[in-house]
Amino acid sequence: MGLKKYIIGSLLLAIAVCGYTFSIAPGDFKIQVAEFTIMLPIAVWVALPMLVLLILTVIHIMFYGLKNYFSLKAVTKDSQSVISLINKRLLNETATETFKNKNIQEIAAIIKQLEINAVDSDFSVENSDISKTVDQTFVIKSGKYIPSKELKLDDNNPLMVDNTKNRITLDDNYALEVVKSPEKYTQEIIKYAFLKVVESKSMTSIKKVITELTFDNTMAKALLKKDCTENPEFAMTNDLILTVLKKVKLSNEELIEIIKDYKKSMSPDQLIKLFEDLIQEKEEYTTAYLYVLAEFEMVDEMRDILVNSATNEYVAFKALVDLKDAGKHIYSVDALSYK
Repeated sequence: MGLKKYIIGSLLLAIAVCGYTFSIAPGDFKIQVAEFTIMLPIAVWVALPMLVLLILTVIHIMFYGLKNYFSLKAVTKDSQSVISLINKRLLNETATETFKNKNIQEIAAIIKQLEINAVDSDFSVENSDISKTVDQTFVIKSGKYIPSKELKLDDNNPLMVDNTKNRITLDDNYALEVVKSPEKYTQEIIKYAFLKVVESKSMTSIKKVITELTFDNTMAKALLKKDCTENPEFAMTNDLILTVLKKVKLSNEELIEIIKDYKKSMSPDQLIKLFEDLIQEKEEYTTAYLYVLAEFEMVDEMRDILVNSATNEYVAFKALVDLKDAGKHIYSVDALSYK
């Protein structure tokens, strides 16, 4: 029964009782408390408790009805916040939603600690925000690029990072723009863009951005390998190669692999000078320098370095020098273990 019907029904009942009482007892009844006196018809006195009960009942119903209304409103708001939370987790964003309902608070606490992904591109829900998020996620996973204004995510967001990588993959000119402005991007994006530039652009373009970049071993080796195969007219100078090598910490074995490539494009004098300058600042690359000298039969120069070394150092190169001194020139450094 609705509140309106309850009030009307109660009033009709009170009127009926009042009328019936008046028909059998039409007189008045007086109540006196100290100096206060009130006289009302007997029928009114009979109906009065019913009216008081009606008023108290209506107040009670309205109070708990209002309380229930706000409770349901809070649950509705929390439900919307849960959907917003799920959407943020799909986007790998940090959740900031707050919840009033204790049961929903527990559910939200669990969701905040989960990694949520849609497993099917045919994902379909009524909520337009979640539907849009899932669609964008699968578009990015497919290797396509979505304009940043449409995503509206932080640059460090994993989805945004993948989206930026997609743009770099699809547009080598954009990749070059990224490496030209390293202060605007994370090292992960810079590295990805640089490797794309190395793959698709000429050394002429690459040489202009080298000095401003932070290199890791992968970037350095990719660059130097390209430089080995590029037209000598556009190859890097020794100073530029040294700039790259000083920025990273390659092993001697990695450098020797690079030396093998540079032998095809660089003159002996240039290659020897390069490593001669390198060990002036990085003595740990002496093994690689000895390899260069051995490749070009620079036995006297090798002997000058080896004579001051410890007994257990550069054993393979010492053996090679001894073989050369003994007239056995058929042996090369690659035939010995220099590691």
